[in-house]
Amino acid sequence: MIEVSMFQLFVIFVIILYIVRRPRIGKNEPPLVPYTIPILGHTYDYLFNTKKFIKECKEQYGDCFSIYIFGEVMTILSRDTLTEVFRNPDNFDMISATKETFPLDQLLPYSDDKPEFHARTAREQVSGKLDINIGIVQKYLIKGIENSIGDCNEPKVVYNAWNLINYIIALPIANVLVGEEAASHEDLVKALGDLAFDLGPLLVIPPILFFIHKKLHEFVLTIPFKFGWSPVSRHRDIVVNRLRPVVEKRLKERKELGDNYKPYNDLLDYYMSRPNFDNTKPNNLHFHVDNLFSISFAAINTTSRAAVDALYDMAGRPEVLNELYEEALAFDKECNGSVTLADVQNMVKLDSLVKESLRHAGNIINLGHHMISKSYTFSNGFTIPEGRKISLYSDDMLKAKENFGDDAEEFKPFRFVNAKSPATKVDRSYIVFGGGRHACPGYLFL
Repeated sequence: MIEVSMFQLFVIFVIILYIVRRPRIGKNEPPLVPYTIPILGHTYDYLFNTKKFIKECKEQYGDCFSIYIFGEVMTILSRDTLTEVFRNPDNFDMISATKETFPLDQLLPYSDDKPEFHARTAREQVSGKLDINIGIVQKYLIKGIENSIGDCNEPKVVYNAWNLINYIIALPIANVLVGEEAASHEDLVKALGDLAFDLGPLLVIPPILFFIHKKLHEFVLTIPFKFGWSPVSRHRDIVVNRLRPVVEKRLKERKELGDNYKPYNDLLDYYMSRPNFDNTKPNNLHFHVDNLFSISFAAINTTSRAAVDALYDMAGRPEVLNELYEEALAFDKECNGSVTLADVQNMVKLDSLVKESLRHAGNIINLGHHMISKSYTFSNGFTIPEGRKISLYSDDMLKAKENFGDDAEEFKPFRFVNAKSPATKVDRSYIVFGGGRHACPGYLFL
């Protein structure tokens, strides 16, 4: 009888893993950057030395190259090859790449609407109505600042800027999403805001188990869900309880007023107008609250992060703060306290600061996609196969000297004051919000 030790089994497992996961590069594919550690490949440098590692790879291999991380080949794209991804949405899919590491469908099990529906809803019903709701946004931004900061007659220490800004941002967004009546409840606003903190850690967990099998990462990540724990459930319960009487009231108004019913300018009323809204069905409200979470998570999380970054960028430059203050005073005098979207867009110095802050936000590579057609050949001649994961070297694109000048690496708050290029404009060089069909639908909130 042959005895096999645990060490021998481990060695056999490692050898099999190496053979199975060994990268296989086809003809005309982008060059695979050499690596020295089998199985691990470039994973360590990718995790702990990202900026230097990716920059050196681009300098040596050009705008299109591949690296081996977490047991799979990933192609990194920059400049012209990057923009091709945005121009060809039928070949590249961002949603499937996101689902691999962030199982939102299991976190929000009541919603069966596709991500495309949420993007269209955010674009049409939230961003598209910002000019209508700008008064609501202004009112509750001011209220959030007054509640959280006050008049500041005395110096005030803020120990966690993100927590503070997250609440200030959550208040107007909650009013836009569910209306003033429901958003008058502080626990509902807090639930929408805290959702970002509770889901955020799941976004940054490295998929180490990809080395064995991709599905294993999702399986381990969702084990707590199978035993009844979810970072979403307590927030869902709060929002459902607060929305139920508001929904019943609006349904009663619709029945009594008929054609004379005047719809509310919020997302809740839009959900109630959908054919699949049936308040007699169990968990009907849970379904639409999960839809609401899909939008509120992205809206509050990204907006508050961008606002905190801009706040720090401004706070460290007193001379900039003075100029922005003078612009705000002149702006307030002209609009006499009543703000329109056009008025906000005329604050060119503030807009320039926000755009420059977003440009320096620190995302080195992001916006992962999957190649979903049989193969795709870039204009440079390189071909990638179906299923290949790609990531976009956005930092290189946003610091390109040909687009932003020889001082592109510097932070210049008023770089765009005379450029007629607002922070919310999506173009081929300014890819903060992505591009093409899958550009962020909520960019106007910034």
